[in-house]
Amino acid sequence: AAIYDRQIRLWGLDAQQRIGGATILVANIRALSNEVCKNLVLAGIASITVLDHNVVTELDLGGQFLLCEDDIGKNRAEAVSRDIQLLNPRVEVIVDKEDISEKPDSFFESFSVVCLVHSDYQTMLRIDQLRRKVKKPFYAADVFGWFGYIFCDLVDHAYIQEKKTGDSTEKIPHTEEYVSLEASLSKDWSSMSLKTLKKRVSPMAFVIHTLLMFQRDQGHFPSEEEVDIIIEKKDVYIEKMGISDSDLLKTSLLREVCSLYRTEISPIAAIVGGILAQDILRTLSANDLPIKNWLYYNALDGKQFKQFN
Repeated sequence: AAIYDRQIRLWGLDAQQRIGGATILVANIRALSNEVCKNLVLAGIASITVLDHNVVTELDLGGQFLLCEDDIGKNRAEAVSRDIQLLNPRVEVIVDKEDISEKPDSFFESFSVVCLVHSDYQTMLRIDQLRRKVKKPFYAADVFGWFGYIFCDLVDHAYIQEKKTGDSTEKIPHTEEYVSLEASLSKDWSSMSLKTLKKRVSPMAFVIHTLLMFQRDQGHFPSEEEVDIIIEKKDVYIEKMGISDSDLLKTSLLREVCSLYRTEISPIAAIVGGILAQDILRTLSANDLPIKNWLYYNALDGKQFKQFN
């Protein structure tokens, strides 16, 4: 208990014990994954499984602080496991070198939390559906240059919210229902006025949802050349969302996000990774309400925007 004394004082012994018993899967090792793994391991979870079948390349060294030049050619998961273990020897670090697409459904059922980073839409959809069947938390996240997003599906999440009344603090239990990734991307925005949409919904929401819909339909993330195709057909994507004003899908923002798709900027990964890891810990601790369902980050205006579905 003394090791995590500050955390116990922050969110309580019961919450720390829940965190201390958690088993977490982080799939696809990127700069964002490095940050998430670091923060979760330092918080004292029981075990972390890092899954990636790819090998380290020179491009990985720019954003991933858990890698060094000697790791080039090694499996990514195996390479980062060394320094992850050094961060907290008390946490079990498990390396899995298999392709996530070849994993059986049963593999994803037992983890306390599953977190996918830089994953394709079909994999996100498949694993979210599997996690919903066993009623366990699922996260998906990514960063593209200056931008990032987090998706969270906790199915039915029970949590405690503290309310201060005078000198006393009342603990009030709540239950929040989440929607699936598929339902979230199929959301019809037509019930909201254009004025409300512009005021309450981040422009990043329409960009990210459009890109994921393109990936769903085409089987891959759009290249810079294909951005022009999306822009030509942006009225079609906007109509699928139930929006009448195509200007809500910002062409310049869409183009910039796509152009930076494979770019990892360490400070952006650190910010989004810190938010993501903290939210996973919030979910495990059952203190306060986690993200529901989306968070979008745009470093160019310094804003993070939570979108509630």
